[in-house]
Amino acid sequence: MLASSAALLVAVLAAGPGAPRGNRVLQKQLDERVFTVAASARLGILIGSGDVVIQPPLGFGFGLKLAYYPLQLGPMRFGFAFHGGHSRYMRARLVTGPDSGDGLAGPTTRRWSVLSHTDLALGPHFQVPAGPLLIEFGAGGGLGVSSWRRVVDAEPAHDESTVAYNGLVRADLSFGVPIRNNQGVALGVDLQKYFSQTRVVTDPNAPMGAAPDSVVFDLTLAVTLAYQMWF
Repeated sequence: MLASSAALLVAVLAAGPGAPRGNRVLQKQLDERVFTVAASARLGILIGSGDVVIQPPLGFGFGLKLAYYPLQLGPMRFGFAFHGGHSRYMRARLVTGPDSGDGLAGPTTRRWSVLSHTDLALGPHFQVPAGPLLIEFGAGGGLGVSSWRRVVDAEPAHDESTVAYNGLVRADLSFGVPIRNNQGVALGVDLQKYFSQTRVVTDPNAPMGAAPDSVVFDLTLAVTLAYQMWF
C-alpha cells in the first residue's frame, strides 16, 4: 500500500502542474510547433495624407491572421504569418437635391464619402511566451487595394471614384491572453504603408470633374481586438 502511494506521488510530481484552464500552449516547449488563428475588429487611424479627405481621421474594419511558428530562435518561436483585412473611413456631407420646379430648393440629405483599404500581406513572425501572455510581432509585405468615392451632389450617379492597386509593407504587435482551452483574446496594433502615386480630388466642395490634387492612399494605423486560438 505504501509503495503504491509513493509511486503515484512520484508520477504526479514528474508530470508537473496541469495547464491552467487547459491552456497547454503556455507550457509548450519553444521547439514545439504552434499554429494560431485570429479574427479581429479594427479601429483605424489615418496618420498619413489620407486625413485631408476624412475628418476626423478614424475608421473601422476587420482582419484575419494565420500564423505558423515551426522553429526555435533563442527565447522565441519563429515562423510566418498571413494577414488580411479591410478598413473603411467615412466622411458625411450634407447635400441639397435638385430644384423641384416650383422655385424651392430640393430636400437636404446626408451622404457619405468613403476611403477604404483592403490588405493582403505575408512575412516573418515571432512569438514569445511571457508568463500568462503570448507576445507576437513581425513584418511583411503584400498587396493593397485602395479606393476613394467622393460625394459631389445628391445624385449617386455623379459620385467620383478612384481605385488603386499598390504594394504595401506592414508591421504588427499583439499581446495574446489564452483564457480557456487555448482560446482567448489579443490586443494589438498594426502599421501599414501603401506605396501609391494615385491622386484624388481632396476638396469636398470641388465641382464634378475637378483635377486630382493629392495622394491619399498612404499610412494607416489600426488598434485591433481579436478572438484568437492557439494549437
